[in-house]
Amino acid sequence: MRFLNLTQQQQVFDLLPDDAARAETLSELDENVRIPMLATRSHAEILPLVKLMSTDDQADLLANLPDDVRQQLLGALNPSEAEEVEDLLHYGEETAGGIMSPAFFALPEGTTAAEAISALQSGHAELEMAFYIYVVNEPGQLLGVVSLRQLVINPADMPLNEMMTTDVITVDVNADQEEVARMAARYNLLAIPVVDESNRIVGIVTIDDVIDVIREEATEDILKMTGADETAFQDKSVFRNFRTRAPWLFATWLGGLGTSVLIGSFQGTLESEVVLASFMPMILGMGGNVGTQTATIMVRGLATGRVSHGVGLRYLSREIAIGVLLGLFYGVLLAAYAMVRYDPGARSIFALPVTVGMSILTSMSVAAVVGASTPLLFNRLNIDPAVATGPIVTTSVDLLGSLVYFTVATLCLTSL
Repeated sequence: MRFLNLTQQQQVFDLLPDDAARAETLSELDENVRIPMLATRSHAEILPLVKLMSTDDQADLLANLPDDVRQQLLGALNPSEAEEVEDLLHYGEETAGGIMSPAFFALPEGTTAAEAISALQSGHAELEMAFYIYVVNEPGQLLGVVSLRQLVINPADMPLNEMMTTDVITVDVNADQEEVARMAARYNLLAIPVVDESNRIVGIVTIDDVIDVIREEATEDILKMTGADETAFQDKSVFRNFRTRAPWLFATWLGGLGTSVLIGSFQGTLESEVVLASFMPMILGMGGNVGTQTATIMVRGLATGRVSHGVGLRYLSREIAIGVLLGLFYGVLLAAYAMVRYDPGARSIFALPVTVGMSILTSMSVAAVVGASTPLLFNRLNIDPAVATGPIVTTSVDLLGSLVYFTVATLCLTSL
């Protein structure tokens, strides 16, 4: 559907065999596809489709519709269903409560295995995830969990509280969706229960929603790293995309202007040693690549939880060491090339090789420091580290790389 225009989308949607197929398709479409498509349809056409969707999908759809449309559709649902949807709409869109499904299978702790199987067979065919049976007390507080496998291999008369796992992995209803995805991935769960402040289970986040979150968060991070956002994939106007990206590129423009001024201040050095200009793209390019690589590794580590708290400094020192080793390796290569390629003239034969070799070593080392420390600093300040790998790191590395190059050149060429 995303590869079709709006008219073609409408035609394909109408060609689907029945409302059930249309409802399922609607629940899987991206927001930037389904919202424009629904905008051209009457409430009478939309309502049957909404009624066939699961509660969490209903909430996701209604959350992005205009207020008047949302209220009319909610009023047309049966009271209990409308209440569940409204409860979900109260939670933040990117929280555990916002992505959870209120349809889960929970039984009292004294229920036997045979009774649990009978209950599962009789009235829970519509459940999205029945692989886990959650064991609760009378107030609805979560006591434990029983897998479907445990249920069928244990004696029929064994109560759930004798076979349940009491150390249950849960998430708070207000937890960020990224934390939910991390927990589900870390413990290999097909569903993760969502609890409120009194440990009452209020819903579950299933694996399909976890996958959606992982994809969404990864896309968001990648776009932020390039100075863009989710509107890049939406059918927005050219001017809207211009306004989104212009502020980020303005930071790069300012950094480039600063680099230009800095290079201008070393005009005398450049005029006396014109050959230095031929090495500038390599010095800045290699430093920029190291900075971007290092920052990307740190941002991804922070996003997945691999770089956190005390281990952050360990990763910082490791990335700096790698930057120094890379700088040393390429510094030697570049020095050897400069010695073979350029005639030293009246200077020492080592003047230019030492200059470019030391410059690329220092530039790449500084780039590693900037690339590794900036995401950690942003994370400490509760700013999304993904923005660090965009214009901030690249501009800083270019500016510092130029300063390092001409400072080293001035020192080396005057002393050798």
